[in-house]
Amino acid sequence: MNDADNAAVPGVFLALPEKAHIKLAQLHDHLGLLAQMAYAVTKEEEDAPLEIRRSVLGMCFDMAALQLGDVLHAIDQTRPQMRRSSRE
Repeated sequence: MNDADNAAVPGVFLALPEKAHIKLAQLHDHLGLLAQMAYAVTKEEEDAPLEIRRSVLGMCFDMAALQLGDVLHAIDQTRPQMRRSSRE
């Protein structure tokens, strides 16, 4: 897939319900926090392995998947309303 495939279509937008927008913003913040935790602060940390329990890592991915699922579900719930209103 190239950049042209990912480009926004002019005149097309997606209305995101407020609750879904909040969940998406929380997911953004959560992933940013995980990234900050993974980055090394010192040279010694850079060379040391990052130790994290599999269950904790799994919970992080599970939380991200659930939040994205909620947002996608909210979008799907909004889409039929958008189609109806565009025909009127």
